[in-house]
Amino acid sequence: MPPGPLPPRFPLLPRRFILWTTLLLAPLLSAQSPPPPDPEPVPLTTLRELRALPPKTAVRALPVHIRGVITALNWGSTAFIQDETGGSFFNLHPASPAIHPGDEVEVRGKSIQSGFVPGIDAQEYRVLGRRPLPHPFPATYDDLLTGRLQWERVSLSGVVRSQEEREPNAWTLKLALGSQPLEILYRPEQRVPPPPLVDARVRVSGLAAGVINLKRQIAFHQIYVNDLADIAVEAPPPPLPFEAPVLPFSELLQFRPDGIRPHRVRVRGAVTHHQPGELLCLREGKVGLFVRSTQTTPLTPGDRVEAIGFPVMGSFSALLEDAEFRRVGSDPPPAPTPISITEALKGAHDANLVTLEARLLETLHGPTESVLLLHSDDTAFEARLPRSPLALRSGSLLRVSGVCRVEASSTTLSFRASPKSFELLLRSPNDIQLLAAPSPWTARNLAAAALALLLLALAALVWVAVLRRRVRSQTEIIRSRIEREAVLEERQRVAREIHDTLAQSFSGVGFQLEALDARLPDEPALRQSLATAKHLVRHGQEEFRRSLLNLRACELERGSLAEALAETGRLMTAGSGTAFELRHTGLGARFPEAVENNLLRIAQECLTNALRHAQASKITAELSMAQAQLRLQIQDNGRGFHPASLSSLPEGHFGWQGIRERAAQIHARVTLESTPGKGTSITLTVPLDPPAHSSPGMAL
Repeated sequence: MPPGPLPPRFPLLPRRFILWTTLLLAPLLSAQSPPPPDPEPVPLTTLRELRALPPKTAVRALPVHIRGVITALNWGSTAFIQDETGGSFFNLHPASPAIHPGDEVEVRGKSIQSGFVPGIDAQEYRVLGRRPLPHPFPATYDDLLTGRLQWERVSLSGVVRSQEEREPNAWTLKLALGSQPLEILYRPEQRVPPPPLVDARVRVSGLAAGVINLKRQIAFHQIYVNDLADIAVEAPPPPLPFEAPVLPFSELLQFRPDGIRPHRVRVRGAVTHHQPGELLCLREGKVGLFVRSTQTTPLTPGDRVEAIGFPVMGSFSALLEDAEFRRVGSDPPPAPTPISITEALKGAHDANLVTLEARLLETLHGPTESVLLLHSDDTAFEARLPRSPLALRSGSLLRVSGVCRVEASSTTLSFRASPKSFELLLRSPNDIQLLAAPSPWTARNLAAAALALLLLALAALVWVAVLRRRVRSQTEIIRSRIEREAVLEERQRVAREIHDTLAQSFSGVGFQLEALDARLPDEPALRQSLATAKHLVRHGQEEFRRSLLNLRACELERGSLAEALAETGRLMTAGSGTAFELRHTGLGARFPEAVENNLLRIAQECLTNALRHAQASKITAELSMAQAQLRLQIQDNGRGFHPASLSSLPEGHFGWQGIRERAAQIHARVTLESTPGKGTSITLTVPLDPPAHSSPGMAL
């Protein structure tokens, strides 16, 4: 028999176990072995590769190994290099060897991202020899706008508009490429100035450059030129520009069969306004012309001048740019032409000296000029003049004289341009004449008057409300006074009636009893009955006296409770040898009549007891107001007594009972303190707004 399969040395493991073990151990195994190093980047060897780097890649400092020709130098800090594929730049270091345009160099460094095109941070470079400059690319202004020729040599042809030396050994030429001006920066190494080139047609070969903003955009384009040989004159300027034929203002930029020439023209006119170094305004007949010139020769209105400049289209009509002028005579200052707002908006008076009437809306002052905002016939416009301290109020009617400048124009389907707005250029404050002062009822004054009337009305309403409250308060006081006087009058009437009838009757009865006492025989029973009758009459007279005092309250009729207490104490202690003192604090207006009457009678009763029974040498009364409670305390230094003895007084002594009854009427709490030989103190506390069902208490 053939031998069978050998048994496995290790047991077979499940596939699922092997799979999970591999997944778990894979990270550990990979962590143990280091990642392979990144490959060394390949150096960039052409400028096309460098220019093609995106900004995020150029800043990674990729190695660069370039061989090319120096095309231009920028003041010894930057060198521009170009090879067969494109152009760029690299930074120069102070210790680096000197180089010149036309040198062939080999540059090693790192890529950098500049404001527009990627460049090279040169670590080292060496000069290999001399080579001709790269052939310039024939370009137009639109080619420069694309930006694809930045830092490469280009060639353009145009007419030189202006020529100026801005810095030592640095000239700026304005080259007109059709209607587009281009700035040429000429910085020669040999310090050779350019010849007069204004109005010449030239071909310029140089480095395409431009001013870069923070958004990595070209704000405006320039051409760098390091050698005068790169400025080739194709047509020289006219030898005698001021000998050219004089062209009327009205013929500028009009149709010519041979086309409009791009060269300077000569005009003649009278000066109406001059801003040295900026603007010259001329008039020829009834037509005005703006002339832009950097020339600072002073002129005055009325001077006759000749100007040569390049005609261009302004916002509405033709004007001269980059002009030169000369004075040829002088006439009286020209008079402004009177016009209306409607005529100004037709555009026929653009650049002409005019005068019109308008009303002032507002005056604004800037750093160098003052602006008047005017309106007339529902149209607003501005008048500008050098900054001046103008004392004009809004709403004034003015006559202003200045040069009219149309600001904007619109077109219609009829191919006609029409002005949309205009402004006046004033020469001085003398061009402003005040015709009528503004009405005092301006919008601001009306608003102020309306506000004042509103505040006055609010004040009147507040005053009426306060007056009504005072009237109500006075009405209540008058009503209370009338009621009080009526009650007092009624009390006095009742008191008079009692005095004239019952009191007099009791007095008559007393007199009769006295007479009878003298005539009766001496019998004990009769004498006892007569004594009792006399005692009853005296008791009735005392009660009548008390009642009359309660009804009349003459002390309270003359003044307040404090004044009545002081007067009562003075009268009752007069001639008795007993001193009386009243102290009062926190008292305000009058208190309720019942409170005043009862407190006064209680005080009278306390004074009577102190004088009659206590034999006191000093009595002190204190009346105070605190926490909506009226407090009266009467204290003497008399003999004193035991308070418990009040319950065993003999019949006919009703003083303490009267005090308690009067205190109950005004919801007062009575406190009595007395010690034999140490005097007596009685305190009454009256709540001015007592509860509905409160009852008086008495503490001994």
